[in-house]
Amino acid sequence: MLLQLTHTTELTYTDLISESVVELRMAPRQESDQHRLSFSLAIGPATAVNSYFDWLGNTVHALSISAFHKQIRIVASSVVETDRLKVEVERFKDQWPGNFVANQQLYDFLQFAGPIVKSQALTDVVKELGAEPGMSQGELALRMLHSIAEKFAYVKGVTTSASSINEILRHGSGVCQDFAHLMIGMARSVGIPARYVSGLVHPDADRFRGYTQTHAWVELLFPSAGWVGFDPTNNCIVGPNFVKVAIGRDYRDVPPNKGVYRGNAQEDIDVKVLSKELKQMPGGLAGERYQTLSVATFSDAGGRTPWDSDGGLQQQQQQQQ
Repeated sequence: MLLQLTHTTELTYTDLISESVVELRMAPRQESDQHRLSFSLAIGPATAVNSYFDWLGNTVHALSISAFHKQIRIVASSVVETDRLKVEVERFKDQWPGNFVANQQLYDFLQFAGPIVKSQALTDVVKELGAEPGMSQGELALRMLHSIAEKFAYVKGVTTSASSINEILRHGSGVCQDFAHLMIGMARSVGIPARYVSGLVHPDADRFRGYTQTHAWVELLFPSAGWVGFDPTNNCIVGPNFVKVAIGRDYRDVPPNKGVYRGNAQEDIDVKVLSKELKQMPGGLAGERYQTLSVATFSDAGGRTPWDSDGGLQQQQQQQQ
C-alpha cells in the first residue's frame, strides 16, 4: 500500500510564551515491511531542527524557539510504502509459556513501570483468559485482544496522557493509548514481551476508531515470527494500512510531540491527520526536507526580553486517541 500522510499539530497559547523546547517523533520508521520514501517537516516560527535516533531506533527531531510567540505550527508529511500482510497468529507453532526471561535484550518489554502497573484488577482480567501450559501463544494473544474489545468501551475524555491502566480498569473505558497499555500489561503478566507502537492508520471504510488522530497499538514477540502487531482498540491484527512511527516500552517513550514552555499561559493542542492512498509514486520526492512556516514572533512584550523570567516551565504533551 502506497500512502501519503500529513500530520499537522497546532500549539496555541493564551498569552505570550518566551521559550519552547520541543521533541518530535513524527517520521515513520524504516522497517522490513514498511519503507519511508519521503519525509518533510515544516515548522513555524522559524527555528533550527536537529535530528537523531533514540535508543530504540526512532527518529527524533528536536527544536527550540526563544523569541516571544503565541503559536507553534508543525506539519510532518510522509510518503510510505507498506507490504505488511495480516497473519494468522493461531497457526504459529509457538506455545505458551515461552522462555523469554533469559534474553536480556527483552528485559524492558517484560517489566511493569510507569502507566503499566500491577493490580488486583489486572490479575483478575488476566485470570479470565484461561491460559494453560502448552496452549498456542497465538491463541492466548487473540484472547487478550478479543477480551479487551468485549469488556472496554472507546470513550474520549475519561483518561489523560498520564493515566495508568488502573484508570481504564476502573472506568471500563478509554482511548487507544489506554487500550494499548492494558494489552501490554496483560501480555507482560503472562511473560510475553510486549511493546507500545505509536503511528498512524489509514481508514478502511471508516471502521477504525481513533484514525483521525495519531494512533497506538501493541506488538507481541513470537519466537517463530518476530514482533507482530495487534490493535486492541479495533480488535484486529495490524495490516498494511498501519504506519509505524515509533516503538517504546510505553507511551512515555514515543509521544509524537512533547516538551516544555516558559510562560504564564494555558496551552491548547490541536492535531489533524490526513491520509491518502496513492496509485503511483509522486514525482519530486525528497528523502528528508525541512521548511519554515510563517508564524509570528514578537521582539518585545511589555519591555521584557525572551530571557526574562515570565513564568515557570510547563509541560506540553498530547494524548493519543
